[in-house]
Amino acid sequence: MKQTYQMFFGLNTPTGTISEDSWKAFQDVISMSFAGYTVQDCEGAWKGNQEATKLVTVTTKYQGKIKDVCSAYINMFNQDAVGLLVSEPMRFVTKVSEVY
Repeated sequence: MKQTYQMFFGLNTPTGTISEDSWKAFQDVISMSFAGYTVQDCEGAWKGNQEATKLVTVTTKYQGKIKDVCSAYINMFNQDAVGLLVSEPMRFVTKVSEVY
């Protein structure tokens, strides 16, 4: 069953912040895993510290891919965690002739 996943990727690291170029390189991992997704810039906090955050929303039936992407981020950027919100699947409004 498809579900919608929102992954919150904080951009602070123990030694600084993740650069836009490094984020774009990581976004290639997301692109290889999912045909469609949305990225939003937002602000968050972790352990009392404010930080810039990337919010990635994906609707998929592949929970394992979600966990793989989160683990890749944690390992690549030495993160404590990735926030993950799971909800009912996103629905799509389409042309009358298309059926999803």
